[in-house]
Parts: sequence; C-alpha cells; structure tokens
Amino acid sequence: MKKELILENLIKTYLNEQTPISSGELKRKCDLPFSPSTIRNYFQKLDGEGLIVKVHISSGSIPSNIALKNYWYDKLKFNGIKISKSNLEKVAKDFDVFISIKEKETLVLKSIWKVDDRFLILDFSKAEVVLKYSKELFYLFNEFLNYSLEDIKKALKSLKLEMILDKFSINKVINFNREFLYKNYKEFLIDDLLSDKIFDNFQKGLSFNKNYLAYNIDAYIDNKPTEFIILGDIDNNYIDIFKSLKEVG
Repeated sequence: MKKELILENLIKTYLNEQTPISSGELKRKCDLPFSPSTIRNYFQKLDGEGLIVKVHISSGSIPSNIALKNYWYDKLKFNGIKISKSNLEKVAKDFDVFISIKEKETLVLKSIWKVDDRFLILDFSKAEVVLKYSKELFYLFNEFLNYSLEDIKKALKSLKLEMILDKFSINKVINFNREFLYKNYKEFLIDDLLSDKIFDNFQKGLSFNKNYLAYNIDAYIDNKPTEFIILGDIDNNYIDIFKSLKEVG
C-alpha cells in the first residue's frame, strides 16, 4: 500500500506541476506519513519496475507512460457526463487538447435515385451519399432501404466493401482546437480525424498512441445525447479537464 500511495501522489503532483519531484518535495507537498528516505527507497523500487523515471538533471522523478496509462484506466470514468457546449472551445485551448463531438442522430436510408446510369444518390433525408452507378450496388442498396446509416456501414464492412465506406462519413461533427492535431498527429490523415471517421479510428473508452491519449465516450452536451472524443498528451491533467467541462447544476 505504501508504494501505491507514493506512486499515486507522485502522479497527481506531476500532473499539476509538470516538473520532476524529489522524495523531500513529495513528502512536503502531499503531507505523506513517511520520511524522505522511505519515499526515496520506494522511488528506487518504482524505478526498477518501470513505473517512474529518474530525471538526473533535476534529482527528481516523473511517472512513466506505463504508470500514467494504468492511472488513466483507473481514473477516467466519465461516460455519460453532462457537458456545456459553451465550455468546449475554451477548455480545449486552455489545456491544449483536441475535442470532437457528434450528435447521436439516427440517419435512415429513405430513397435511392439512379442518374443516367452514371451515379447513385442515396438519400438519408438530412444528407446524401453519391456513388458511381453499378447494377450490383443499385440492387444492394435497395435491400438497405429504411436501414440506419450505422447498420449500412456495418454491412458494408462485412461484405468487404470498405473501398466505398469513406463516402458514408456524413454525420456532422464539431471540432475544437484543430491546432493540436496539426502539431502532434502528423502520422494520421488529418481529414479522417476532422470527420466522423474519428469515432471509428479510436475505440470506445481509452486508447493510447505513443505519448498521446484518446478517450471516446458518450456524453450529454446541452442535454443532447452526443458522442465525444478527446485527444491529448498522456501527461495532461484529464481530471481537471473534465471538472472544467462538467455542466454545473
């Protein structure tokens, strides 16, 4: 228990201050009931287990990515949180994270138009998908009349028709602080992260890529059921972020 308590306090302090912490500083700042020498001994054990990293130039330590992953798996339990939309832009900029939201609106295939044997237009009432005409696709999508957009996308995957899936990224998304993506997610196709495909690229719940964290959850934004995803550095303070996002009252 001592080791876990010391590690948790080290992580909390580091997330707040973003600087390496020595054993003496940790005792003083967290009022731990152990001597600095005891904390230093546990630092050595945690270092050996790959849970903290000694920063030699400062004589302090920081949590490793492994420790931070475990911490976030334990702490990030905000599914279904109520968020005020008016907070999103400010919080994304203040904490330097990317946020994308998509209202949970069910789009249904209402009708299909064939245009001069050149195009197929799939009408989802509030959006359209335009495809090159083929007799096979015309008959296939007639079978999907009154299916939801999500069910059609699942069916296309199962039929190995991924080559046309891009055309079905028609749900409206709202993005906040795109600059974070341009600076940090260069190995991704940025257009994919700015469209509703982002919600397919990152699994529900937590996922990690190098030093980055993605958290994909359901939320209520201004009382509307919404899909919500946040991308940011793994050592950002997501507890404070969600406190800032949470709707008051």
